[in-house]
Amino acid sequence: MNELTKRLEQAVDTARALPADQQDLLADELIERARVLTAPAMLLSSEERAELEAELAAARRGELATDEEVAATFDRLGQ
Repeated sequence: MNELTKRLEQAVDTARALPADQQDLLADELIERARVLTAPAMLLSSEERAELEAELAAARRGELATDEEVAATFDRLGQ
């Protein structure tokens, strides 16, 4: 097993001083973060990648939906 870094040891030492319920909350957050960091990368098809790149380019140009358009979409979807 790998040793913890000094920074992570500091975090654990700080957490030890907290009440048990707060320690559990921190533990849940750490476990979730570690899960995200170790999750396999999502693979996109060439079509999905092209669509995503086009949408990102539009966002960079400021071509975003208005608040009214977003609200109308949510209303239409019943959300």
